Amino acid sequence: MAELGYEFVGLHAINSLEMHRLDGARRLASLTAEHGLPITPVLLTKVVDVAQIVRALAHTKINWLQLHHPWPISGLLALYNELHRNGPSARIILLVDPMTAHDRRLTDELLHLVDFVILDHRAGGTGRLLPFDSVRRTLEMIDPNRVFLAGGLDAGNVAEIVRRHQPYAVDAQSGLLNSDGAQDPGKLAAFIHAVRGAPACEPTAGKR
Repeated sequence: MAELGYEFVGLHAINSLEMHRLDGARRLASLTAEHGLPITPVLLTKVVDVAQIVRALAHTKINWLQLHHPWPISGLLALYNELHRNGPSARIILLVDPMTAHDRRLTDELLHLVDFVILDHRAGGTGRLLPFDSVRRTLEMIDPNRVFLAGGLDAGNVAEIVRRHQPYAVDAQSGLLNSDGAQDPGKLAAFIHAVRGAPACEPTAGKR
């Protein structure tokens, strides 16, 4: 994926952060660092236990975290404080469903506690595009340079969506899989080619 030009790779620990389930993520992060690969591992989880998250990041040595579940301000504040207890810490990407993001004050509070948001359906992995108007309204509250955009993206639609919304990066999953549920090399190559060729787009890559 690094050779294709992808800048992020998502490592799924969606429902569990038990140590023995994280060994694969730890090995990949170690190899990435050891060989100086220009690709950033991101730990994805729906777990909301702050202590488990902190232990998982320490175990895997991954310093990007995607919270693929809506969090209350109180929970984010607890996580932020714990992660920053000993200095610089992981960068956080928080799920925001643009169809429910209508409160600018709440959105501003969230943005003080996370580095980026990912606009996606709350369930994730649906393969459905986000409604254009909902994304547009949300981007009126959030700087696009702090946005990962997801939701049903594939090689056939991503260039137009990047042109319209100009996000920091795009995220794809179901649109990059073959019929067996494995990543499809042809779709991976076509997707990054479409992202890189999108008009007026900064050179940011799709994340998986």
